Amino acid sequence: MHSITSFKRGSASRGDRGPPWPNFGSGSRASENPEYGNIFMNVPSDPLMADATEAERIEADPFVADITRLLLTFLSVVAIDAVVVSLMTHRLRFWFPLWLDPLWATRADPWVIYSQSYFAGIFMIPILCWLVDRDFLAQVGAAARAAFWLPCVIVFAFVVWWKGSLMFQYHKHYEMLGWAALTGVIWTAIRLAGILPQWVRRLTRRKMLGGLLFVVALFFLVMSVLDPLVQLGVQRLPWSSGLAIEMGFFIPAAVVLMIFSRRLRA
Repeated sequence: MHSITSFKRGSASRGDRGPPWPNFGSGSRASENPEYGNIFMNVPSDPLMADATEAERIEADPFVADITRLLLTFLSVVAIDAVVVSLMTHRLRFWFPLWLDPLWATRADPWVIYSQSYFAGIFMIPILCWLVDRDFLAQVGAAARAAFWLPCVIVFAFVVWWKGSLMFQYHKHYEMLGWAALTGVIWTAIRLAGILPQWVRRLTRRKMLGGLLFVVALFFLVMSVLDPLVQLGVQRLPWSSGLAIEMGFFIPAAVVLMIFSRRLRA
């Protein structure tokens, strides 16, 4: 009796607050107590996790998603060529072998050879033009779309003629077909797998296209300076028709692409 009376007196001295441990009564939940709300729920209020979860729910623009997968395909092909195939053949595969060895084409066993993996990007020119037509020119007239497609066809035909002639010069035309097949396989695999980085989901199509044109224009400008500098200044090679064609294409193309990039990103 004495112990029961002491328990009642202790409870009364606490103001009938219940047991000394929190949230143990029947029907109570840990989430109702702000002090212990996250003990059993185990859901930390991390802003980075919240942003990642929100990004997963954001549906990317179709143009942004397709361009991103094109870029992933191109980078994958280049990586396979520069790393995997180079290790398999014990020769460095490089887009500009003259930079490293001016006599590579005449050597019986060169350590660096001409690589054609950049054709993965050339094959994507018609796809890029089609994506722009689909997502930017759907509401314009036939004359405007024809004015867009005409330079696309001209540029694609010129690049295929220019780089394709090098393929036949160095007997690499069958290898070019192999890169075309590999590009198609990787592109299909990336699309079916739904691979898409989270950070691109917030991009608009104008920013995506403007950024892509800016990067391509910057590459053309750098190459129009760097390639002649290395060939003429470092390797002491004579001026060639290949350099003339390259600079005659890279510089005007870079200026046009830079203008469109600035307008899209404005």
